[in-house]
Amino acid sequence: MNRPTIATGVLLLSACLVLGFGLQTSAQTKSTVPQRGIQDTGAPKVAPSTPGPQVVRGGILKGIRSTFPKNLGYQAEQSPTDTIFAHAYAERLVNWDDNGNLVPSLAESWEGDPKNKTVTFHLRKGVKFHDGTPFNAEAAKWSFERAKETGKLTDGQFVQTIEVLDEHTVRLNCTDYTSMSIYNYGWVQQFSPTAFNLNGGKEWARLHAVGTGPFKLVEFKRDSLIRYERNNDYWRKGFPLLDGMEVLFVPDPMTSQMMMEAKEADVLLETSNVKSILDLEKKGFKVNWGPGMLWALLPSNAKDPKSPYANKKVREAVEYAIDRPAIAKAIGLGKYEPLTQIVPSFSPVYDPNCNLRPFNPEKAKQLLAEAGYPNGFTTKLLITSDLRDGGTALQTYLGAVGIKVDLDVADLGRYFGSLYSPAGWTDLALSASGIHPDGTDVFVHFGPRPLTYRTGFIAKSPEFLAACEKALKTYEPAAYIKAVQQAVRLASEDAIVIPVWRSAQALIMQSYVHTDYIKSHSTTWRTSEDWMEERR
Repeated sequence: MNRPTIATGVLLLSACLVLGFGLQTSAQTKSTVPQRGIQDTGAPKVAPSTPGPQVVRGGILKGIRSTFPKNLGYQAEQSPTDTIFAHAYAERLVNWDDNGNLVPSLAESWEGDPKNKTVTFHLRKGVKFHDGTPFNAEAAKWSFERAKETGKLTDGQFVQTIEVLDEHTVRLNCTDYTSMSIYNYGWVQQFSPTAFNLNGGKEWARLHAVGTGPFKLVEFKRDSLIRYERNNDYWRKGFPLLDGMEVLFVPDPMTSQMMMEAKEADVLLETSNVKSILDLEKKGFKVNWGPGMLWALLPSNAKDPKSPYANKKVREAVEYAIDRPAIAKAIGLGKYEPLTQIVPSFSPVYDPNCNLRPFNPEKAKQLLAEAGYPNGFTTKLLITSDLRDGGTALQTYLGAVGIKVDLDVADLGRYFGSLYSPAGWTDLALSASGIHPDGTDVFVHFGPRPLTYRTGFIAKSPEFLAACEKALKTYEPAAYIKAVQQAVRLASEDAIVIPVWRSAQALIMQSYVHTDYIKSHSTTWRTSEDWMEERR
């Protein structure tokens, strides 16, 4: 995988962030691993489960968001924010349902074969790109090849060849197969190769995109406006329900709140400003709460043996020194969850018995003395200006046990450049990672081949890495969960990072808007099913 640029890193934290992996295996093992969602007809479910307003078609949904895309259709340079905005016009072969199971999208079904190390996708028939060209196996092969060549295909290094078996069947022949393979390859958003090649390639694709989605991209003004209109030839008959969508770039939380109160916008698409969320919720706005982000202290201990954090007792002391419930309550206004492991309490791989180092400042002092720091030491903590409250709280608790913390407040460029490039950071960094409904964020952020923190600054024991590899080769669901839980526990035992809190994340909407966006993850948005009631 290519080295991430700063631009790529800037929103690896966005719901970022990022990405996850679904557990699916081959037809040879389907007696023990059910092929979830294979019988899906492709028709979205939009009727309310309880009596409520009737679904209304039409209207332009007007949204606002504090982060905005830079790259619309060139996969190699897309950040997580770019792919979120692409949900409306570009689709994947597979998707998540609300429980984190993989379900069909552009692929009707699939087989993963661990023995022969192949992944085969059977594509939906009759699907066309917005330019009228067919979406077929050749188009999917093209998207796979572009993603692999540019380092954008997760685990692309294992893909030897990509075969077109027939018009609607494509197979990837690999040198390795894992429990993440179906997701890794099925998650690639599909774009028209014809439009790309006829219009100048990557230079054109950065500002334009042609996909198969429910909406067509019709206007884009960088850091200003993006506009979509209904795709009348969408393969899911009767959808989308809206005529179009418009999203404005509004970076200031107070301005966003005022626009919502003035009904100048229908939805505030994503915000982590808890005060703003709660203020609007009290005023009667509907709120979809998302999974939030996992925030942790990252010790830079792997590449500097002289660092205090190379000593496990120092990392343990840091964890004992922090009153995580108190900090979460203070800065999260009751909406943050204190964390004791690298997954939150609602994760399917959460270990309910894993709280190894609760708040105990005396124990922290004892460990520091045993590590050779009886008088403590001075350290840096990398943060941004938005993290100052959390950074100050951590500074206070660590100072109480003798660790004097200097807050290193960086601009976004230096901050993300430090986290996601070989430049690295000094001492400690306060950073976030995405939370996935299937629990596979463990691999994406902290595993043997992470997507985010892949610079080697985080030390991982051989035992932890072996546990991850075991989980990646486990295909029976119950055994898989246990295997990942073991990896989670080993991460805590090793104190590879110090989890501190799960932040809040929400979509805020007017009373007449209906959407499920952000409930499961920001990388899953069923835009075709969004609708608005009639207003008088």
